[in-house]
Amino acid sequence: MCIRDRHGDTIQMETANQQPDFYRQAHTKYLLELDSSKDIDTIGFFLTEHLRVAGGYWCLNALACIGQEVPQQKVNELISWLKSCQNDDGGFGGNAKHDSHITCTHYALLTLSLFDAIQEINLDKAVDYIVSLQNEDGSFRGDIWGEVDTRFSYCALSFLKLVNRLDRINVDKACEYVLRCRNFDGSFGGVPDAESHSAYVFCCVGALAIAGKLDQFDVNELAMWLGERQTSKGGFNGRPEKLPDVCYSWWIYSSLCMINRQDWIDNQALETFILNCQDVEGGIADRPGNEVDVFHTFFGLAALSLIDKDSSCLLYTSD
Repeated sequence: MCIRDRHGDTIQMETANQQPDFYRQAHTKYLLELDSSKDIDTIGFFLTEHLRVAGGYWCLNALACIGQEVPQQKVNELISWLKSCQNDDGGFGGNAKHDSHITCTHYALLTLSLFDAIQEINLDKAVDYIVSLQNEDGSFRGDIWGEVDTRFSYCALSFLKLVNRLDRINVDKACEYVLRCRNFDGSFGGVPDAESHSAYVFCCVGALAIAGKLDQFDVNELAMWLGERQTSKGGFNGRPEKLPDVCYSWWIYSSLCMINRQDWIDNQALETFILNCQDVEGGIADRPGNEVDVFHTFFGLAALSLIDKDSSCLLYTSD
């Protein structure tokens, strides 16, 4: 299949004659075994200690994408552990006894939402924590140390929308800041004047979608930039001249869905790229032949769930 870039040049997509198999059972096994890692006594386990809340969300939502239920006893253990990650300031750390951060707080809420267990935490304090991180210019800090970028804007708006507390912040100013991060190429960066990046596009478009402000920028210009991220392999890169990576399948495809421009790219080629990144023993890597991890497994499955939302037989019935 061929698509055209903004200059009218033709890009030939590399598509396989036969769609690769989807290894649902292998992915299920891989994900369910993650909490019994053989690396528990190695340095790698401790180097990723701060990612436990995020990793838990990636794993659990990946299982949700393929319709795999988690045993109730395990759910109860997860909820109890997540409650231990909430700090006195109301925010959540990446693990128990870790400092609070807006991304961890957002991940905690999303995870609890999967199990209808938001009532298990001190929600009012968590809301107060999120609200306390908004700056005068509408941006959000990630934590008490003051780093600012549009990831945190998205986390704040998403969190507060989910719990019906958007009235606690200045939404208009939050959106004004996000729009200041739009660049000459029609895309978005992490802060004003920063390089355009596909993951930040998701955060910015997501924040504006939550606030009902998608009419505040040229969606066609953005869609053109996003479409140019699809490489001849079918996968997306995050920026020009970079290799394709499975995680951008989610960041970009979901952004295109939010602005209703998902038909501007080759959906079949993208799906094939993701399937080619699978390991037959379970899990999805960043690109074909590389080592799998839970991060790319989740974003690959999430992208497939969007691509196949009208016919979910791939995620639910394939082996």
